[in-house]
Amino acid sequence: MANAFMGSHNIKSRSRLFLILTLLSPVIFFVLLELILRAVGFGHTYPLFVDAKGMPGYLQASDQVIKRYFNDPKQAPNVSIDTIYFKKEKPAATFRVVVQGGSSAAGFPYGRWGGLAGMLNDRLEASFPDKDIEVITTAMSAVNSYTMLDLVDEIIAIQPDAVLIYAGHNEYIGVMGAGSALTSAQSHGAKLLFLKLKDLRIYQLMQRVMGLFSPAPPAAQGGAARSTLMAKAAANREIPYQSEIFDQGQQQFASNLQLILSKYQQANIPVMLGTLASNEGDQKPFVSDPTKESTTAWQQKWQVYEQAMADGQYPNALAAASQLAQQFDTANSWFAVGQALLASGENEAARNALLAAKDRDQLRFRAPEEMNTIIKNVAEQFSAPLVDVQQYFVMHSKDGIIGNSLMLEHLHPNKRGYFLLAESYFNTMKKTALLQDWSQAQPSAKAWREVPITEVDAILADYKIATLKADFPFTATPYKVSFPTPNDTVTQLALARQSGQQGWIANMQSLLGYYRQQQDHPQALIVARMLAQAFPSQHGPQFASGMLFLGLKEYPRAIKYLHKALALEPRNSEARKALIYALANTGASQQANAELEILQQQLGNDPVIKSLERTIQAAKQ
Repeated sequence: MANAFMGSHNIKSRSRLFLILTLLSPVIFFVLLELILRAVGFGHTYPLFVDAKGMPGYLQASDQVIKRYFNDPKQAPNVSIDTIYFKKEKPAATFRVVVQGGSSAAGFPYGRWGGLAGMLNDRLEASFPDKDIEVITTAMSAVNSYTMLDLVDEIIAIQPDAVLIYAGHNEYIGVMGAGSALTSAQSHGAKLLFLKLKDLRIYQLMQRVMGLFSPAPPAAQGGAARSTLMAKAAANREIPYQSEIFDQGQQQFASNLQLILSKYQQANIPVMLGTLASNEGDQKPFVSDPTKESTTAWQQKWQVYEQAMADGQYPNALAAASQLAQQFDTANSWFAVGQALLASGENEAARNALLAAKDRDQLRFRAPEEMNTIIKNVAEQFSAPLVDVQQYFVMHSKDGIIGNSLMLEHLHPNKRGYFLLAESYFNTMKKTALLQDWSQAQPSAKAWREVPITEVDAILADYKIATLKADFPFTATPYKVSFPTPNDTVTQLALARQSGQQGWIANMQSLLGYYRQQQDHPQALIVARMLAQAFPSQHGPQFASGMLFLGLKEYPRAIKYLHKALALEPRNSEARKALIYALANTGASQQANAELEILQQQLGNDPVIKSLERTIQAAKQ
């Protein structure tokens, strides 16, 4: 009986084991297949941060990140995150900030220093010369809340002390946007699933096989008339106000933003959310409603409006425009109402009409006002500081309407606009006391004089914007833009960079040399400081910045850069001499004497020792 029982038990155990193995066999198969595909080098993974080349101990954002969102990496647009080097092992005393967002956060068309990260880093560095501050950008053109959500875990891994978000314009047309041609999945759930699966080699293999039987996506098609990223992303997709796709864009933004803040909240990382600003007054709607506006009734009323505006009969123009808006409710009709109200001096009502026009613009390159409502609600939900960028721009705009005085085109700020964008975050950081002791906060007027945008950057930015406006959606007939005639040294240097004759480093060094030759120390300092920030592990730019600050008698900031220079080259006697002089002039005689002792050990009885001793003694008095 016992043997029979044991035999029956063994049979049941083997049956259960067989059943378990049968159920697990697909899992085992896929795990093995995944491992084999990885072992043979099939597929790809594009990490957010990679080791910086030639800079041991530093990381930088990968220039391949955008490819992770495309089944065929060759279809990815040519956009990348600006390079910022930062320490792989974050020092305990370092205050690290990470910026997330799209092209406006990234600083297009000025680049890194013209954007939120560059401007804010400069302002914080000037305000806290005794602190080690890193402002790292992960912002990139064409990205939206899906890509931002995908980067969160990797951002958390580098231990930021704060995350700043300025995003929302790309929810419809950006990569994986609700109405974008730069996406394959359509539903919110499918896109989130894609983010989870995209790094699996099995998934990539399936996509590769499916791609063999599918036509090229719209992003890979199109000729010269659709050469810009904006054209490829839009692909003639018109999204009416309050349509199904319009609502999908809002829903995905709200859901993804909540997921993003939830992750950061769990990691105990403070987040600041910024409202969105765009060109309200001077950017006509790209696409209104051609169907409604082709009718005879529309055309007749429109002619009445245009004639009244031309004759300066603004009440009549307003009456005609208001009838258009009430009857047709199109972007152009509301823009006309706004223009008539503005001409009549009714600025507040004009702004409301112009915002209504923007919201009804069916080519959704500008975020509708619903996105700002979402940002405010999510900030309140998570008790995150709200940075009201839009209101800050309104405060600094003529008639309280954001237009060409702060915007280059539809939504990218100009030099002054980017300064205000960074200042709005700077002021919010100050209010929330994210950093202690703001007693040395750099005044706005001084910060504006030191904006880290060179004359070369400004020329190149103007050329980029002119080129942008020479194509869709700003014109139906694309045309070629000529580069400015290089009649002066700065324009010649801009052309050298634009044409590829000089890389960024060589170009900046040439510009620095030019400013030194002209004895334009403030401009030279801007360039030197940018080089020092770009290459934190190189002695030369740190020393040059320190010496220029010393020449301008900005001793605390000189000390910061000279300390950095000596940390990289401890036996550099010229840097130590300058540091001693700067320390003496700030009243730090004890530190100056300590550095003098080190210098004496290096130089012996060099006459400069006596001279520096006298400087220290004189500073005491």
